[in-house]
Amino acid sequence: MANSYINTITSLSATSSTSIYTVPSATTAIVKMISAYNSNADNAAALTIQVTDASASSTKTFDKESVAAATKKAFLENGEVLVLDENDILKMTAATANYFDIFVSTLEIS
Repeated sequence: MANSYINTITSLSATSSTSIYTVPSATTAIVKMISAYNSNADNAAALTIQVTDASASSTKTFDKESVAAATKKAFLENGEVLVLDENDILKMTAATANYFDIFVSTLEIS
């Protein structure tokens, strides 16, 4: 088994559901950190995090939060992790475009 640490860094430039990370084939992923920074200095905005379970062809909401202006929000805290199987997808939807910078740290086990 090989272990690889992956960092995914992106910005949400639209208000549609955006795929942030997809687990490669024959791989299990342990998401260690999900962080969103609202880069707008004046306005709070909502962010929805969803997970698509590829084996069940189902997408469910993991969390939905309003993030204050110029603030970072951590979505996995106190040792929480999110375990994803092959082809599962971590998605995010911003209520307002161009507000959020996203950081995800993942351990891939293949």
